[in-house]
Amino acid sequence: MMVPLVAGAAFILGMLRYDDWSYVSSACLLFYGLALINASKYTFTDIRYLGYCQILLGLVNMFFIGYGLYFWAAGFGVLHILYGLIMWKKYEKEPNGKQ
Repeated sequence: MMVPLVAGAAFILGMLRYDDWSYVSSACLLFYGLALINASKYTFTDIRYLGYCQILLGLVNMFFIGYGLYFWAAGFGVLHILYGLIMWKKYEKEPNGKQ
């Protein structure tokens, strides 16, 4: 997971060095999605789908530059909550609702 994250951080810092804030939010989502896909080889394979969703959200964000904060909220907030609920239901929830 570290290689895509470090590469993405270097890329984003390079953009910020030249005061180019336009694609920071989409680059964060894209590189984080790549890191999740890479990490899915060593953990639950279900995390790959979260990575694909992050990449898709980052690509869509490239066309809506002024809405980066909303895309961050959707990617790092809503998608993680949905993923957590799906994983909880799939692996942790007791059958018949018993806890």
